[in-house]
Amino acid sequence: MRQRNGYINLLYLLNFIFACIAGLVSVSVATFIFNVLLLAIGTVGTTLMFKETERRQTGLKLFLVFFLVYGIFMMVTNAIYVQDPFRDTFYAKDSITFFTYIDRAASMRSIEEITKFYSTDFFSSDWKGFAWLSSIIGYAAKAIDNNNIILQKLQIVFCTSFTLVILFSMLSSYIRKDYSEKLTVVYACFSYNFFFSAIYLRDVHIGLLFGLYFLLILNRKGFAGILLALMLTVMIYFVRPEHGYFSAALLLLYVYLLVTDAKYPTLNKLKIPILVLLGLCALTQVVVLQEGFNTIQSTSENYLDSSMSNAGLGSFGNMLLKLPFGVRHVAVGLFSQTLPFPFYAVLEDQPFFFPWSIAALFWFVIWGVIIYSLVFKPQNPLFQVKEWRFLFLVAVLLILGASSNADTRRIMAVYPVVYVIFAGAFLSRSLGERKRLVIGCLLGYSVLILTYSLIK
Repeated sequence: MRQRNGYINLLYLLNFIFACIAGLVSVSVATFIFNVLLLAIGTVGTTLMFKETERRQTGLKLFLVFFLVYGIFMMVTNAIYVQDPFRDTFYAKDSITFFTYIDRAASMRSIEEITKFYSTDFFSSDWKGFAWLSSIIGYAAKAIDNNNIILQKLQIVFCTSFTLVILFSMLSSYIRKDYSEKLTVVYACFSYNFFFSAIYLRDVHIGLLFGLYFLLILNRKGFAGILLALMLTVMIYFVRPEHGYFSAALLLLYVYLLVTDAKYPTLNKLKIPILVLLGLCALTQVVVLQEGFNTIQSTSENYLDSSMSNAGLGSFGNMLLKLPFGVRHVAVGLFSQTLPFPFYAVLEDQPFFFPWSIAALFWFVIWGVIIYSLVFKPQNPLFQVKEWRFLFLVAVLLILGASSNADTRRIMAVYPVVYVIFAGAFLSRSLGERKRLVIGCLLGYSVLILTYSLIK
């Protein structure tokens, strides 16, 4: 125990040194203070999440390690690719738009003025939650010295790091703690989480909020949980409306699981009228839901061609786009789980895209194991748990529902659920079978690359 505490204290020291370096590089005391504040929030959040001391310490260790790792990656890529945040970006041109707009709003005279501005602003209407939060951070920074891109990106580092704590909580509730810790480290190093920890976008905020939603569903808090679920849905909506509409499915799932939970016998007796009432309430929102679906469709269609191009699909992507309506969406949805494809395509111009490249190969193996365990040799103890069956269904629906936009960052919010399902399937096999599964997936990926080379 003393040795573990000493290790955590060392991690705090290293993170403090990183905070000092971040402040010096950005020439900003505000950056240093914000870094320390985020570490404090992560510590408190982790402490509240776990009751058991051992799990709490492991969660804290994971947060501190990867806040440092992701923070260093963010600083390095920022130093190489972003000389002027109003003009340069490591990835995604939206980063420039976001920072420019937010920096201007952060110069307003008060928080009240910023809030009033975003309540009526049309340009930021589909990202006003992220815009408001970032502007408040920028406003506070300017009150101390200056707003800067490193300070703003620290919130991205925090979201990706704390998502790992949530993932560990999900895993360790059903899988041995030592396995859960190793699986979380693997996810942290090889998933898309690593790459997007350095990019100034709102997607990781959505991922964090979805992660909290998953925890709420797995650890239901009675009627109070409905209020918390509503709050999460509203927050997700303000960060991106499309995901807000979709998160209503999680709200309905929470209510369904609550009224069918044996721990609540009174609700069990009333489950039929409650579910009927719930269905009627949903029907009254048809107009709102239709507007949401239209928004999702129009947004995804606008991004479809560009996302295919950015992922390096070329003629193969064009072939998928020519498939009939419906079939095309399913095909693109499935293929989006392999992007960028081939995995080395994005390395030609940007060597620091290596985490994205690795994640593409890693995620193909994840889905290969899941599909094998679903279709060819069903064996996954997590599917015996009702909550996980429904959460996996929700994850698949989001992936297919966003299939018009082959962009990983828009669907990665549900990837922790996919990964936990993979873990259940993978660990249920013998060591030899696990090795054969991974080798088989890699061989299958090689066949896909060969097919792609012939078509291209």
